[in-house]
Amino acid sequence: MEYLLLGVMAGTIAGILPGVGIFATLLLLYPWLLTLPIIDTFVFYLALTSTTQYIGSVSATILAVPGESSSLPAIYEGNTMYKKGLGGVAISGAAIGSVVGALLTLGLITLVSPYLTYIYYFFNTYIQAFVLWGVLLIMLFFSNKNIFISGGLACAGLWLGYIGCEYIAGFGFCHMPITWEPLRADLTTGLPMLSVIGALFVFPQLLKFSKPTLTHVAQQKNTLLEHFKYYWDNIDSSLRGTTLGFFLGFTPGGSTTISSNTAHRMEVLREKKLGRYKQGNYRCLVSAETANNAAAFTTLLPLFILGIPFGASEALFYDIMMVKGFYFSDNFDMAFFLETIAYNLVIINVIAFFIAWPFAKYIAYIMMVPQKALNIGVFLILCGVMWHVGSAMFQSEYYLFTFFALLPFGYLLRNYDTMPLVFAFILQDRFFMNAVTIKDLVISYF
Repeated sequence: MEYLLLGVMAGTIAGILPGVGIFATLLLLYPWLLTLPIIDTFVFYLALTSTTQYIGSVSATILAVPGESSSLPAIYEGNTMYKKGLGGVAISGAAIGSVVGALLTLGLITLVSPYLTYIYYFFNTYIQAFVLWGVLLIMLFFSNKNIFISGGLACAGLWLGYIGCEYIAGFGFCHMPITWEPLRADLTTGLPMLSVIGALFVFPQLLKFSKPTLTHVAQQKNTLLEHFKYYWDNIDSSLRGTTLGFFLGFTPGGSTTISSNTAHRMEVLREKKLGRYKQGNYRCLVSAETANNAAAFTTLLPLFILGIPFGASEALFYDIMMVKGFYFSDNFDMAFFLETIAYNLVIINVIAFFIAWPFAKYIAYIMMVPQKALNIGVFLILCGVMWHVGSAMFQSEYYLFTFFALLPFGYLLRNYDTMPLVFAFILQDRFFMNAVTIKDLVISYF
């Protein structure tokens, strides 16, 4: 319970502060997470990711600032409702819809859980190699408007991950693009993951500023029963969002963003067809937020069952668990899912629900902290994390040097989604091994 509450607290901060988010929070807490037992790390991560989905819609509704990109529909519909004095209804609808979507999705997953092992056995063949490369290909289409830019970023990630000396697929090799002697010994261990991702993924996020706009509008007062009744009268939109989120959660690269925005667009089209759509639509908001939380669950299944992360935070969590010696495809089973995942997710969502709804009254005070000062603080903490983790490897200077050397590239990439680079870099060894697998399959076939 201790780490569950800490995860909820971290998720609250990650959800409300732009530029921080789930990934940056994991990166800042990386040294501490490495010290936690495996079960506690799981519980903390689940609490962090679930709570962030709830809190992000609160800041988007009141201040028009999304904690996560999946909260963008909450700006379009929720903030408009807030300006009309319906902020309480918007926040309660998003919170209730989120918990309903999460619990319904958890119920669906639990029903099919006895068959999840068959999915693993099916994919634990040559098919897994095609799946991993297929995930990357789909990510290239969704991450940036220009597939060539996304492809270039993915190639850069593979190249960066290739640096160093490794023993893979039965033979050893070294790729040393820099021959400068002071760095050569460190380069044999490869580029530090924290330094690369901190410079090329987190730093560009910190350069993006979202100015909060608090509009003082008298808000309509509603009783608790009225809030639940209003949701019940529109529960069909929540069920549609759950269905879309459940299936779109399997989309690689930003599944919650894709799910929430798709559900929002589909509901808008439906409302327009019925002739009752105006910006600030409760049904569209609820559908998007329900899909958001439903997708947050299903996006974890490929990671748990196949060991294939579909997003940046999942990839970083995957790396943390691998460092601890936990291999998803070998150590994850249905007993672990039901006892550790399902049980804690119910508790987490109930707690997050009771936090997100009344949290609205305090959000304006928190946002009084200048975002520029906040991001500078995050950057300095990030430097401290580099030094601390590097010291454990006797490479403090190397970690910082790599980080600062890549910062100019992070600045140049500030307007692009660098998720393909992160994904390819973290999983470079698996891409290499699966490429060999596909090559052997082709050779044996012909």
